[in-house]
Amino acid sequence: MTGSVLLGLGVVAVLVVAAYAVVCAMRPAAGYLAGRRWTQASDRHGRAALSWLTARVAAEIVLLVIGAALVFTLASVFVEVLDAVVDDDDLTVIDRPAVAWLAGHRTPGLTHLQIAITDLGSAVALTVAAVIAVAAVAWRTRSWYPVVLGVLTLGVLQLIVYAIKEIIGRDRPNPPDQVVTAAGYSFPSGHSASSLVGFALLAWLVCMLTSNRTVWATVWVAAAAGTVLVGLSRVYLGVHYPSDVLGGWALGLTWLAVIAVATRVWQMRAASRETA
Repeated sequence: MTGSVLLGLGVVAVLVVAAYAVVCAMRPAAGYLAGRRWTQASDRHGRAALSWLTARVAAEIVLLVIGAALVFTLASVFVEVLDAVVDDDDLTVIDRPAVAWLAGHRTPGLTHLQIAITDLGSAVALTVAAVIAVAAVAWRTRSWYPVVLGVLTLGVLQLIVYAIKEIIGRDRPNPPDQVVTAAGYSFPSGHSASSLVGFALLAWLVCMLTSNRTVWATVWVAAAAGTVLVGLSRVYLGVHYPSDVLGGWALGLTWLAVIAVATRVWQMRAASRETA
């Protein structure tokens, strides 16, 4: 897919999202105005309501446009990596040499460390950690929001990764280069995508419980570091190529951006209903 086609699709997506936001947000305004008589008192009330509605619409449009641009940019990166993998060119030229070089420079101590790191990004470990964190935050906040967030963020991502793996069907590196056994196809790296989204989800949940900026910075730095370490461990252990990891990161960031934008829009609309 060429850059011009991607750019065109991005522009169309932004315009569609913006138009949808305007139509959805202005519909209640039309109903409000149609059901009122324009007396002096109601006129003042109507202008105040319309002013509030206009501000909300503007905020949602700005958020949606910026969010659509961010999602499009991240998705474009994933598409570029995917295109290179399918055509077996560009950045994939370093895949096999990188795996072979790492296989020739392993040490027992480093290998044990990499296995421990990669286990932190496994589906089982992330699911257990997410369930515990979601349950704790849901109980603390007395809200189902963390549960929905956890299911949509990490649960749906697993299905997306599985579907793409089955469609692309890329084989893993040669068995002699593998330290651990890994089932399924290679692209994108499920550990890389899931650890990025899973660690971000855990950091997100922690931030719901505190307003301490130091804690916020600490958990997000830890999430980023954990994501990088898990991704690198997959290449070191010989179960993924570097392009698999890059594709997993790009896919994870794209899905995380989608969830973040959708969540913010939902929060804005919930707040507007409470103040209406």
